[in-house]
Amino acid sequence: MKDYILIVITCIALQVVAQETPKTWSLQECIDYAVDNNLQIKQQLLSLDDADIDIQNAVGAYLPNLSGSVNNAWNTGLSINPITNITDRITVRNSSYGLSTRVPIFSGLQNYHRLQQTKLQKVANQYNIDTAKDNIRIQVTNSYLQIIIQKENLQVLKAQHEITLGQLKRTQQLIDAGNLPKGDILELKATSATDVQNIANSENSVLIAKTALIQLLNLNFDTDFRVKEIEATFDDLAILDQPINRIVSNVLNQRNEVKLAAQNLDIADKQIELSKASLYPSISAFANVNTSETGRSNEALFKQLDDNFGFNYGLSLNVPIFSRFQNRNSVKRSKINKLRNEFELAQVQQRLSREVYQAYLDAQASNKAFEASNLAVKANEQAYEYAKNRFEVGISNSLDFTQAKIRFQNSQVQLIQSKYDLLFKLKLLELYIKGKIE
Repeated sequence: MKDYILIVITCIALQVVAQETPKTWSLQECIDYAVDNNLQIKQQLLSLDDADIDIQNAVGAYLPNLSGSVNNAWNTGLSINPITNITDRITVRNSSYGLSTRVPIFSGLQNYHRLQQTKLQKVANQYNIDTAKDNIRIQVTNSYLQIIIQKENLQVLKAQHEITLGQLKRTQQLIDAGNLPKGDILELKATSATDVQNIANSENSVLIAKTALIQLLNLNFDTDFRVKEIEATFDDLAILDQPINRIVSNVLNQRNEVKLAAQNLDIADKQIELSKASLYPSISAFANVNTSETGRSNEALFKQLDDNFGFNYGLSLNVPIFSRFQNRNSVKRSKINKLRNEFELAQVQQRLSREVYQAYLDAQASNKAFEASNLAVKANEQAYEYAKNRFEVGISNSLDFTQAKIRFQNSQVQLIQSKYDLLFKLKLLELYIKGKIE
């Protein structure tokens, strides 16, 4: 019994600890969660339900309809008495019942083209949703990297502030020993105050970056949100060795924006066929069943219904002769719409080619900037160490040391920016080429 109680207490304790430990999100987890929970995508998913309803309506157009009618009326005035068969001023109640149906036989292929069009529209809606998901992936990746950038900037600023505090202590010792004038510490104190201000601004930048990503994920703003650190590797640099024309060609063959525009063009073709179908005759079959009874008859209700039973059926031909130009103008408008979709497809291909080419050039430029930033950090680090050594032995003043420190600090921040800018550009190319971000 004691062992059982101990196990229960342990499980409860572990559960409490698990609830108190905030979740740490990876980039892939953020992307997957945003795709599943983003409000914009949820709203666009409703278009698939609309498309299913349209398909069901198009299928239903092949089926016969069925409608029933029941009428019950009282006629007061001069009427024929059904009992005496004499005209008299009386109130007569009459009721009638009927069923009718109409069966489409040929509708100029309108039903066929409408069904095909609704199926194409559902596929187009899916492409539109996939495009929205790609946009969300880019936004989440950018927001995630912004958090990493701001956190690393904060670490640099804190580390540099610790160096400043150490130099303040060292300078005060030299002043107390009479090796430095008292004025040399003023510049370091000003630098320390600036460091504190920069740290506060950087902490706020981290919070702003987290808030932007929380909003994309549709989480509560008070969520204790943490992200996993990213090991910025650049294995995808091999992408930049591929010919740009081959990259653009591959992108145009698989991007959802192009597929959506091409699908809309197919829908426009179907709309032309659908408009032309209205110019053809249509044939349908019909059938009606009806009966009636009156309250003034001596016969029983069911006897009346049986005696008054009627049935008619036949075929109906509808030939459009002159529709005040509406049908032919509908065909013309559909052809214009097809031309509009052809231009739209060309524009999408042109815009996407330009975006891919620009992303390719941006990635190349970012790679060069990253290499230059590495060299700048090394050079400024050597200059900073040299200035620090000179300052510690009293050869140079605090102003020279502070300027060298600021240049080194700025180069570190620039390296962080260029590193993650290159990573984002490569991820963007990866999305264009592979259709996903890994």
